[in-house]
Amino acid sequence: MDTHDETYSMPDDVFESPPLSATYLRMHSVGEDVRASPEMEQTALREGARLAAASAGPAPQRGRRIASKVKHFAFDRKKRYYGLGVVGQCLNRTYRRSLSSIMQSQLEITDSHRPYFTYWITFVHILITLLVIGTYGIAPIGFTQHVTTELVLRNKGVYESVKYIQQENFWIGPSSIDLIHLGAKFSPCIRKDRQVERLIQRERDRERNSGCCVQNDRSGCVQTLPQDCSETLATFIKWPNNNTPTMGSGEKRTSGAVCHQDPRTCEEPASNPPHVWPDDITRWPICTYETKTNHTGLPHMDCQIKGRPCCIGTKGSCEITTREYCEFMHGYFHEEATLCSQVHCLDEVCGLLPFLNPEVPDQIYRLWLSLFLHAGIIHCLVSVTFQMTVLRDLEKLAGWHRISIIFILSGITGNLASAIFLPYRAEVGPAGSQFGLLACLFVELFQSWQALEKPWKALLNLSGIVLFLFVCGLLPWIDNIAHLFGFLSGLLLSFAFLPYITFGTVDKYRKRAMIIVSLLVFLGLFTSLFIWLYVYPINWRWIEYLTCLPFTSKFCEKYELEQVLH
Repeated sequence: MDTHDETYSMPDDVFESPPLSATYLRMHSVGEDVRASPEMEQTALREGARLAAASAGPAPQRGRRIASKVKHFAFDRKKRYYGLGVVGQCLNRTYRRSLSSIMQSQLEITDSHRPYFTYWITFVHILITLLVIGTYGIAPIGFTQHVTTELVLRNKGVYESVKYIQQENFWIGPSSIDLIHLGAKFSPCIRKDRQVERLIQRERDRERNSGCCVQNDRSGCVQTLPQDCSETLATFIKWPNNNTPTMGSGEKRTSGAVCHQDPRTCEEPASNPPHVWPDDITRWPICTYETKTNHTGLPHMDCQIKGRPCCIGTKGSCEITTREYCEFMHGYFHEEATLCSQVHCLDEVCGLLPFLNPEVPDQIYRLWLSLFLHAGIIHCLVSVTFQMTVLRDLEKLAGWHRISIIFILSGITGNLASAIFLPYRAEVGPAGSQFGLLACLFVELFQSWQALEKPWKALLNLSGIVLFLFVCGLLPWIDNIAHLFGFLSGLLLSFAFLPYITFGTVDKYRKRAMIIVSLLVFLGLFTSLFIWLYVYPINWRWIEYLTCLPFTSKFCEKYELEQVLH
C-alpha cells in the first residue's frame, strides 16, 4: 500500500484533524507517487512537538471543556463528505481504496453549507413548546385515562356525581383539546367529516322534538326532550298543544316551544312579517333583543332558564346544560344562545381562524402548522436531538433551501395521509419530516454506492435502524401513517433535490432522468392524497394496523364518534 492510499479520504480525514503531511498529499492526484521531503518531515516533527507541549499545560476546567465540545459540535465548519456524514461515522463507513480522479474531484469540490435552517427550526420548536406549556399547562402524565369525579349542579336543579375522562399525556405537555386548539392535525377541522355531520344531524333531529320543561314551583326551566321532563314536578310545553303562535300565513307552529325565546317577544332580529322565522327551531336565529316586560303570560318565557348550549369534547358535541357542568367538562358555554343549532361547536373546538362558512371546516393550514408543535417536553427534546444530528448533517451537504423543501413537503405529505386514515387523532410534531430525512440517508447511500468500501453493509445497518423505528410506530400514541408516507415522499424528493455525484456519462443521464421521474411520482402521490381527502374520502380499516397492532383488546385506543353520541 503506497503512501497516498494510507492517507486519502479515510474517516480520519473527515472527522479528525489530519496531519499536515496528509493535507499536502491529498492535493496530488490519485496514483501519483509522492514521497515526503526531509523539510516536510522536520516540519511535521516540529508541529507535533508544539502540540505535545501545548497539551502538557494546565488542564482547562471541566465546564470549559464541555462548553468547547458543544460549541465545536454546533458551529464547526468542517467539510461534510458525500456518503459519509454523522451516520456514516457512527456506522464506520469508509470510501474505497482506489477512486478515479473524476470521482475524487467531485468528492473534493462538494460544497459544505452552514445549517441555518436547522438552527432556525430548532429555535422555533423550543420557543413554541415553552410558550404552549406556559400558557396551557401540563395535562395528567401517563399512558391511560385520567378520571375526575365531582358533584356538579345539573339541569334538574340537583347536584349529581359527574365523571370527566381525560386522556393522559406521557410526553409531559398539554391535553388533546388544547393541542387541537393550537393547530394540531385533526381531520374534522380540515374538511367536512361524515361522522361529524351525522352527529350534528342527530342532535338537530332530537332538538326538533324538544320543548321547554318548566318546574311547577317556578324555580326554573330547561330545554329538553319529553322523557327527560318529570310529569309530576314539571310541565312540558310543546307546540301545537300549548298556546301556539301563528306564522305569517296564519298556520300554527308545530316546532317548539323554546325556553326564553319566542317569535312574539323577539324584536331583533325581526320575527314579524315579512321576516318570519321558519317552523323549524333548528333554523331559528339568536334573539338579540326581546321586549322588556316583567310578565309575558307565557310560562316558557317567564321562568328562569337553567341550561344553555355547551360544546363538549373534541368532536363538536353540544348539550343544553348548566354553566357549572360545562366548566367542569372543560366545554364552551354560550350565554347568548338557547339552542344547540344556534352555535357551531366544531368552530369552537378547532379555534385559530374561524371558518369562512361555519358549516364547512377549512383549516387546511393545519397540515403544515402542526409541524411546529409538540405534544410535550420529551417530544420536543427528541425532535431537537434528531435535528441537531441528522438534519444538521444533511443540511451541511445539501444547503438550507434544498433540505427545507424536503423537510416541509415530507411533513405535509405525512400529515395529509394521517388526516385520511387516522382522522380523529390529534397529532403534532414533525414525524413525517424526520422520516423524510431518514429517506435522504438512503438516497445518499444509493448515489454514492460505487464510492463506498462496503455499501451492502451500510445498507443493512441503515435499514435496521429505520425498521426498528417503524416497529416502534406499531405502538399506540405514535403516528406510523405519517412515518410511512413521510418516508415515501422524502425518498422521492431526495432523488429530485439532493446533490449527487456521477460515475460516468451514462450514470449522469440516468440520475437526471431519475429527478424528473421522482418529481412526477411525488406530484401524483400528493394529488391522490388531496383527492382522497376532499373529493372521494376513503376508509381503509386495515391500514390502521400499520400504526397500532392490537396485541390486547384494549391496547389500541378507538376514536369512533359513536362513542360520544348521546
